[in-house]
Amino acid sequence: MKILVTVPIKEFPIACKLLENFADITYLEYPSYDKVKEIINNYDCYIPNARTNIDENLLKVATKLKVISMPSMGINHIDVEACKKYNVRLHCLADDKEFIKNIYSTSEYTLGLILSLLKKYPSSSNSVLKNGNWQATEFRGYDLQGKTIGIIGHGNVGSQLGKLLSSFNVKVLKNDPYIDQLDDTYVDFDTLIKQSDIITMHVPLTDETKGMININVFNKMKNKYFINASRGEVVNDNDLIEALENKNVKAAALDVISNETPNGVDNHILVKYARKNSNLLITPHCGGSSKDGLKQIFKYSVNKLINSLNK
Repeated sequence: MKILVTVPIKEFPIACKLLENFADITYLEYPSYDKVKEIINNYDCYIPNARTNIDENLLKVATKLKVISMPSMGINHIDVEACKKYNVRLHCLADDKEFIKNIYSTSEYTLGLILSLLKKYPSSSNSVLKNGNWQATEFRGYDLQGKTIGIIGHGNVGSQLGKLLSSFNVKVLKNDPYIDQLDDTYVDFDTLIKQSDIITMHVPLTDETKGMININVFNKMKNKYFINASRGEVVNDNDLIEALENKNVKAAALDVISNETPNGVDNHILVKYARKNSNLLITPHCGGSSKDGLKQIFKYSVNKLINSLNK
């Protein structure tokens, strides 16, 4: 049995030991698509990263492949129908609601992004470290208490964020067409956009959500804070820049951007804007990557793979 692992799992020895006691393992952190396609026919199982597309062209040459165990919620980079066509069993974290409800990495990270925007942590720190300044007046921010937070997508991460926010004196509004409206905090999309001071995205990337936050939505905002910790493609990049320039969005924090690549994002339009403007904070998809969370996630994904093969 041979398993290809392309996630940074080696710093988690428990998961690695489980793998190595079970099969021959090849560790390749973030190889290119072409590299994976070149070697995938040698492997029975695959633990991939979220940056490499797994399409039909790759799967049809993976003649030995039996199982893919994806150690994340999102599988928009995987051709699910092609997996079925080539009899490859696909597992991901979304399969187990009981497991993921105790992984708070992304929701905690989102709370940190919210506070970073309100309190201006990055720009005030840069002022000290880069210029040696010690002036607080230009970095006066705002308190979270008393604000209205709009959570778009109230699944696992969105509901966890709501729980974290319950310790603050805030009003939470929720919008999710796939969840029954349990109380009056669930509102329609336009109401959430107009009434929220801070809007945070926690939706999966689907045909329905791709580009859902665009100029029509931004034009309904005025001096809002905007956070995206879901997928970059749910936001129109050019429209976000326009909203930041005309102050419909006062400031934004993104842990995801469109067309993420392990080769870097130096020429991305949002990165170029953020270099010159302090009202856009971008982090490199760190939300779900806490060491505590990944320790649990990698162990779960490895066990899922082993159990699937042993059936």
